[in-house]
Amino acid sequence: MRPLQTDLSIYLKLDLVKPPVAINYSLHKPEGIEKLDKQLGFCEMVKEAQERGTPFYMTREEENCIGKFFLGMRDDTPRRPDGGALGVRLEIFQDGRANMRLRTFVPHFENNSVNYVVYSPLDKLQYEPDLLVLLATPRQGELIMRAMTYSTGEMYESRGTIVGECASLYIYPYLSGKVNYMVTGMSYGMNGRRVFPDGLMLISIPYQWIPTIAQNLKEMKWVPPGYEIPTREEFVEWDAKVTRETHEESQNP
Repeated sequence: MRPLQTDLSIYLKLDLVKPPVAINYSLHKPEGIEKLDKQLGFCEMVKEAQERGTPFYMTREEENCIGKFFLGMRDDTPRRPDGGALGVRLEIFQDGRANMRLRTFVPHFENNSVNYVVYSPLDKLQYEPDLLVLLATPRQGELIMRAMTYSTGEMYESRGTIVGECASLYIYPYLSGKVNYMVTGMSYGMNGRRVFPDGLMLISIPYQWIPTIAQNLKEMKWVPPGYEIPTREEFVEWDAKVTRETHEESQNP
């Protein structure tokens, strides 16, 4: 893991619901960071970092759900295929074929490529993060996603599944290089474990995008002019005026 050199302080100015959390994946044991002293699901680790306030790392022994398999951590216990029966018994899927099909969408790391996962509140971060995870209100989320598209025109994407959403949030962005988000309350495991309140945006930013979004947040207006217009009618009138003026200017370069 590379020592932190990028200025990420702009993310702390967002005044989010909970502090931003950085994630690092490592083959080697991180130095100077404490090991997690309890067992949690992969989906609960970000919440633990937010509440703990200090960095920690986890291994497969501290993960007590399916996350260790998505992380490619060595599993010495033989697993037997169930044909999707588990999802049926949990009453999540109509039949095994639906459960089996969903499993083809769940991203995962190669076996034994990750032995340690480090979680750091942003204000205690020591390394260049692999992922930056933000828990935001929808309006705060709009600002973050707008910062992604501000200089790039990139399309928003939300990719996930009813189970294994931890992989969609914390592995898919790393492997794909794409920012991903979900609305809390849409994940079976997170709901059962009471990880986050419903109706918030959980946004996962991979390392390729972290500096771009940071720079755009520094440059752009956080509240664009259209958001400051007090009524719908005034907004419609103003929007039509700007559209008309822009069209006229384009006709007379």
